[in-house]
Amino acid sequence: MSAIPKIMQKMSDKDYFAVNALSNSDFRLLNESVLHYENKELFKLESTSLTLGSAVHKLVLEPETFNDDFIIEDFEGADLNKNTKLYKEAKKAWLDSVGDREILSKDLFEQVTLMARNVKAIAGGLLQNGVAERAFFSKFDNVPVKCKADYYIESAGVVIDLKTTKSIKDFKKSILEYGYGTQSAFYSDVINSLGYKADRFVFILVETTKPYMVSVQEMQLEGIEEGRAIYSELLETWKSYKKDNVVNVIKTTNYPEWWLEKRRGA
Repeated sequence: MSAIPKIMQKMSDKDYFAVNALSNSDFRLLNESVLHYENKELFKLESTSLTLGSAVHKLVLEPETFNDDFIIEDFEGADLNKNTKLYKEAKKAWLDSVGDREILSKDLFEQVTLMARNVKAIAGGLLQNGVAERAFFSKFDNVPVKCKADYYIESAGVVIDLKTTKSIKDFKKSILEYGYGTQSAFYSDVINSLGYKADRFVFILVETTKPYMVSVQEMQLEGIEEGRAIYSELLETWKSYKKDNVVNVIKTTNYPEWWLEKRRGA
């Protein structure tokens, strides 16, 4: 693992992930158990939706380097019958030129382009006078921590996070399910601990289905405080494990509460 950097800096996702420090996404695993976190390589999230999200981020926040990370599956011979020798040879030659870039189908690239267009139309004014994709590294009670802000406006103390979502209407459920509440608090606290200003946390949401609706929502102070309480508890769990090496992977379970209430009332 890489050594812990000391200041806010621009760095690739690969280099950022290589730094051995707790991130907000790690709290999802710590919420299951410390062993889930210790074995996090087994629980990596991989899906088309993640590729879509990464591509939208790049096209909105760093369009000048989009072609460094992504390539469209559109090569000479791509329209040939896929069962022919000519097509297979053409695709092999093209794949040899792809390198480490992620491949986007033409349909997916069109979707990414339209989503990015809508984000810029509605929220482009917010993405001014700041910096994109900056990593921050600190320590909480001697525990190395890190975060990577999609967009940060230091002069205004605003942290902005771009999210792709199935439904803006159901985003409050996602706050709980995907740890977005802890993210708003954790990012703010990491950044503030380094002497930078981070008073506000704003989500830019864009739906993944047409017409690719966009919404800008700021996390309320109550939500940030609740997120702070949640991640602080998980941080204590991790510290206790490192100190005493005590592991408990057993959780309680039962029938759903609605079912029990029905039985009790029967």
